[in-house]
Amino acid sequence: MEPKQYTDTRFNDFRNYISAHYSDSELSVCFNVGDLALANKSLSLDAYLFLACIDGDISGEIDTSNYSLHTNDILVCRPNRQMSNIVCSDNFKCIAITVSQQMLLSTLSINERLYSSNIHFACYPVVSINDSDAERMRTYYTLLKAEASNNNGTRYRHEIVLSLAIATIHKMLHFIDKYLGINGNGQMKQSEILFGRFIELLSDSDLKQRTVHYYAEKLCITPKYLSVVCKRTSGKTASEWINEFVVKEIKKLLKHSSKSIKEISLDLDFPNLSFFGKYVKAHLGVSPTQYRKKLFE
Repeated sequence: MEPKQYTDTRFNDFRNYISAHYSDSELSVCFNVGDLALANKSLSLDAYLFLACIDGDISGEIDTSNYSLHTNDILVCRPNRQMSNIVCSDNFKCIAITVSQQMLLSTLSINERLYSSNIHFACYPVVSINDSDAERMRTYYTLLKAEASNNNGTRYRHEIVLSLAIATIHKMLHFIDKYLGINGNGQMKQSEILFGRFIELLSDSDLKQRTVHYYAEKLCITPKYLSVVCKRTSGKTASEWINEFVVKEIKKLLKHSSKSIKEISLDLDFPNLSFFGKYVKAHLGVSPTQYRKKLFE
């Protein structure tokens, strides 16, 4: 079996894959991503995806990890994560809001507070909420759907839908903060902010740089201090986090790219094919060729 190809999808093109009830240049809203599932596409979207499961189930892959969402689950998919193999139940209902990075970080005024949630999103993008909070989420679903579906030329439709969508994202973030135990007043220690910025850099990096020194320099701190911050905040060293992100990218490319192993090695700026093979074997237990072969047996 050949690796499944994926499409780097720009935000404004995403409406081609879903039946958006509302869409503008920086935000879209829909209530059933069944079209995306039926299209059997594998997409990498340059925007945040906030999805609250109202009823039913949905499953799929983000990068190379499998996830399942059930009623009362919330998912936040960071930009440029690859979504594939999406399947949803017949009774699936959701609030799915895609929003550009620029709008999220500027208009929503959550900046540093988002860093702490981003740590969770990067590795564990699903949060489950209780029935009481889910009922409140349903209220947002009903109101937002009614306004987004109203195409009768209401003068303030854009402003109403945009305001409700922003409020819905804030409510999702509130629930996420609540279940992650993040301080409700939004105050974070300096070390937590630094760690969040480190995770942000890793998430947005092409991962050709794999040294602690590189990321420490970007953060204007010493490599030793970055390692101390990472260990204290997460229990993992900076090197372990770098390797975790690099290995995820390698697994994604081996599974979804038709590029040769040599081409993948060059894309990630490994010094040579032999070094790449040793790196993969050290972290995955098998050679790149063996790993790819096992995926498609």
